[in-house]
Amino acid sequence: MLIFLIKLVEQLDIALPDWRDNTILLLDNATYHTGSKVREYLRKLKIDIIWSGPYSYDPAPCEQVFARLKLGEINQE
Repeated sequence: MLIFLIKLVEQLDIALPDWRDNTILLLDNATYHTGSKVREYLRKLKIDIIWSGPYSYDPAPCEQVFARLKLGEINQE
């Protein structure tokens, strides 16, 4: 997760230098999101983070898309 965040921030800094002003990360409490190194890096980013509870699908619209993909409603192959 840390490597992903570092690469994501590098790309966002290039493409949208002011991305921190209007970005909120939505993360669940998965172990790879809550590790000490990841939390330290997130603090350094100085952006808002919403920590969702376990199985909280309502605040994460992308979960609805993933659910439909799994059911074959979007990808029927």
